[in-house]
Amino acid sequence: MTSASPSPAKDWQSQLYRHPLAWVLLLACAHVISRVAISDGMKWDESEQILWSQQFLLGYGAQPPAYSWLQWLVGQLLGPTVLSLSLVKHSLIVLTYVLAWQTGRALLPAKGAFWVAGGLLLMLPFGWDSVRDQTHTILVTAMTFGAWWMALRQVRAPALVNFVGLGIFCGVGMLAKYSFAMLIGVFAVAAFSVPQVRRALLGRGWWLAPLIGLLIFAPHGYWLLHHWREATTETINKMDISTQVSHLKGLGALAAAVFSTLGLWLLVSLASYRSRLWKADAAPSPAADAALPEWRVWAWPLLWRYLALVFAILVGMVLVGDVSSFKQRWVLPLTAVAPLALYVWRPRLLADGVGRGYTTTVLVFALIFLTLATVRPWQSNLRKDPDELNHPVAQLSASLAAAGYDGQGVIVGSDNMVAAMLRSRNPRAYATACTAEFGRMADCLAQARAKAAQTGSGLLYIARMDKATPAWWEPVLATAPGAAIQDLTLPFSHMRASTPPMHYQFVWLPAPITP
Repeated sequence: MTSASPSPAKDWQSQLYRHPLAWVLLLACAHVISRVAISDGMKWDESEQILWSQQFLLGYGAQPPAYSWLQWLVGQLLGPTVLSLSLVKHSLIVLTYVLAWQTGRALLPAKGAFWVAGGLLLMLPFGWDSVRDQTHTILVTAMTFGAWWMALRQVRAPALVNFVGLGIFCGVGMLAKYSFAMLIGVFAVAAFSVPQVRRALLGRGWWLAPLIGLLIFAPHGYWLLHHWREATTETINKMDISTQVSHLKGLGALAAAVFSTLGLWLLVSLASYRSRLWKADAAPSPAADAALPEWRVWAWPLLWRYLALVFAILVGMVLVGDVSSFKQRWVLPLTAVAPLALYVWRPRLLADGVGRGYTTTVLVFALIFLTLATVRPWQSNLRKDPDELNHPVAQLSASLAAAGYDGQGVIVGSDNMVAAMLRSRNPRAYATACTAEFGRMADCLAQARAKAAQTGSGLLYIARMDKATPAWWEPVLATAPGAAIQDLTLPFSHMRASTPPMHYQFVWLPAPITP
């Protein structure tokens, strides 16, 4: 993997380093075509976006609104479709790779920048989970690299435009994930501990960055002040904060999240660079020291202190905050600059002929992830366990139409997936999901009924019985006395004929609906 390379003129990898964007766009187009072709079904985050992006609001619940605003904008042109979902997602994935490359280019040659972006693909929460079913995590990772790019540019070539860019990336980052505030804080502490970085970030016009960031975040911030509990309850519950749980469990969960985020990249790096990672130069000399990049004297302290602070805070969340659960997607944005730190630590890895195996492995995994994404419905067939991508969405919509549903009104689903899938086939309808989670089902049902009454439209209740229980219908029927539940049984898509069919239950109440 570390053998000498061919001459640059004939070396396909050198060509790739110089012109990566065309190949990234080609990969994104392949993913979009694949996603649209394989299924009309939707996973959790996808369906959540279909429901949230029905309206342009300052806030949508547990997640900041930036991603949903983008989805709303594209939805105005393409409707609530799998195509619009896929275009938004993969456009942001391309943006993330571009900003990762630009961050690398702020310090490294083209090969190093490609490896920084390629390292992101080897982090499973991004390389795979972002394709499978992630939304906000993609956007916050893009903004993370954007902020690093502007900060590094400011140190190397101070200019007002860098502060403007830093403010934009930080403002949108806060609108992507609230955890971006932690990234800003940790970066600030690390940056101000390095004199050269501190001087650059406090240079002329520094105030533009916080001002622009605050202006971008302010409208949602106003909403957040009035919906604090709604915005934070779900995330706090996911952390499993408890003094009754052993710290060992929390540390184990943290270690698992970190390794599942960085593990594949670390293994590929070890296999590709081997002893070059830790082997000291044979004979250090003043000439060798002079050959080191000038930026290393400040970039390396900045990066290692940043990463050390990140891990210290994560451990502190366990030992002091009693957090016992961590998600990969929480760790990803905080540690996404680890590949950049590697090449700043060991610039000799960028020498000619080094790391060809790393580049090849990145490309192989790009194709593996594309293949896995394409065959997902058929993987369910092999597992004999259908999931949302196997739902017969078109047949379900047609069967409901045959039963009298007019394709409009209010759709109330037993979960996000069934509600969103039906709205994708009935774009003139308004869809929502009412569940018993957090005890809000009664309010949700009342709001749906009120909306149907106000708009003079009908009301469709539907449950997918692989997830919902008969108890879901009790509060529904309490709001619609005398309504009769109807059954639909449809075969799954891309599943063998012997697979038990999907069972849906629904109630259709034509207009007018009384409040």
